[in-house]
Amino acid sequence: MTLWCYIKCLFKNPGILSELDILRESITDYDAGVGATVDICKKCFLKKIRRSHHCSICNKCIIKMDHHCLWINNCVGLYNQKFFILLTFYAFLMCCNCSVIIIYKIATCINTQPRVKSPKCLLPKKDIILIIVNTIISIIFGMFNFVMLVDQYYAIKTNTTGIEILKKIKRPSKPFKESLIEVFGHPFSYLWFFPIDGDILTNNFVMKEKLDFEKKTT
Repeated sequence: MTLWCYIKCLFKNPGILSELDILRESITDYDAGVGATVDICKKCFLKKIRRSHHCSICNKCIIKMDHHCLWINNCVGLYNQKFFILLTFYAFLMCCNCSVIIIYKIATCINTQPRVKSPKCLLPKKDIILIIVNTIISIIFGMFNFVMLVDQYYAIKTNTTGIEILKKIKRPSKPFKESLIEVFGHPFSYLWFFPIDGDILTNNFVMKEKLDFEKKTT
């Protein structure tokens, strides 16, 4: 499951802004709004949808950009935030599982009487070193993923992104449940736990990735 989430994060379009996005009707929370002043990106020269940010690494404007993650070599934005959250969640569980198994094995071997000690506990030094290294990596990586999970929880709770926090941009409050639905694409169901694409909901309007731009502009 972790690998599946990682692949989705790696190849999923996070919400790269294109000229086609500018052509569609301004009816979502991520548009500038009718009659509002529209900013122009000074780097890619596109009209900037509200809450979009230009990534200096991708050299693209990303809708609702949270941050650029070197781990997935991609930005975390409107369309892949769900997959990033699932990735950190399952990676955290994987690290916890690995740590528990190793600690349990060590505790079992320590408590076993020397005379009846299992051959599985009589490990060569290189295996012991590998176990220690594996344990340390699992703990550190698990803590890292836990911190990222908390960070994403805070972003959803406060209806903000990492970029907006750094720029000290205050966003209007939104019910936590509504923010979760926006990120995961639909009301709570078992599909939340799978890296499957869903509709992005905002202000009761469904933003679909494959919009029929031609119908909207004719």
